[in-house]
Amino acid sequence: VTGVEKAGTVFQPLYNFSYHVLKTSCTYQYLTIHQSRINRLFPTRFTTLLVGYMLQPIDLTQQIPLKATLGCTVLDGFLRGGLPCGTITELTGEAAAGKTQLALQSLLTVQLPQSEGGLGGKAVYIYTEGKPPIERLQSILTNRFNGRPDVNLANVLIEERPIAMPEDLLRSIRQLEVLLEREVTVPMAAAAAGTRLEAAATASRRVVRLLVIDSVARVFRDAGESDEPQVQQLHRRAAQLFGLTALLKRLAQEYQLAVLLTNQVMDDFNTAGETPLGVVGGGGVGSRPAPLVSSGRRVLPALGLAWANCVNCRLFAARHEAWDGGVVRSLQWTSRASGD
Repeated sequence: VTGVEKAGTVFQPLYNFSYHVLKTSCTYQYLTIHQSRINRLFPTRFTTLLVGYMLQPIDLTQQIPLKATLGCTVLDGFLRGGLPCGTITELTGEAAAGKTQLALQSLLTVQLPQSEGGLGGKAVYIYTEGKPPIERLQSILTNRFNGRPDVNLANVLIEERPIAMPEDLLRSIRQLEVLLEREVTVPMAAAAAGTRLEAAATASRRVVRLLVIDSVARVFRDAGESDEPQVQQLHRRAAQLFGLTALLKRLAQEYQLAVLLTNQVMDDFNTAGETPLGVVGGGGVGSRPAPLVSSGRRVLPALGLAWANCVNCRLFAARHEAWDGGVVRSLQWTSRASGD
């Protein structure tokens, strides 16, 4: 919005309930300079409400997001309580680093009651690498939660259709949005029209609290293979990535979902401004974050910088050879700039 006349033309018909449109379209400077002229466009009470709503500070230190346990006290302590709701968490790493194991385990632990660190909800699992590992999930259920009626496979909704292209994944997310809306509207309708018993039974039903996509790299990795120029391929893939993550973030915030996406890695051949393994860059010109190392080789998360700026939190799972010839797995926070 560049002028008051345009603002009046666009927003005057929306004046009743759409002040949030102004909130997202006008800047603080605009409201400060043109406050007197805005008062002529909108009622005083409305403008006061608008300005107060826009400029109300939020103390982020007092915001305590819901979190879903991973079923391990060490991992929960590392994540400060578990997977956060309302944001996108990426788990990246090479094959056999334990990504799918953590993803499958989270499908079950989210069903635990809040007193045990869970969210008492259901989970949606979208597997893009072929046939979903149902047997593996059943094995975790039997070994970890055997005899618990509140944790079962009936609370895990698994996408059965193959997900080969970004359009397939986006279609599944759209259907999930319909499901989430139904979960909200049905209890409200039951409470309004039914008896107290019916309303209580409807309200006690589990709702979806976790979405797992394993993996997002499989869908976008080959999305650029076509006859169009490479620049257009990269532009189209970036647009698809941004569209997907924007939708996921909106659903996560509106419905308090914990979103967990797994990603793959690629070899890191960039040696410009490199630092010794495990040493963080000094912050000078050409410095980089400490390189990610798995199985003795330097790696980078797949999908590049465009994807790195889409996620809220990035976790890196790695494999290391132990002194006795075994395998040691590690999990660490990593800067999203590691995707460049």
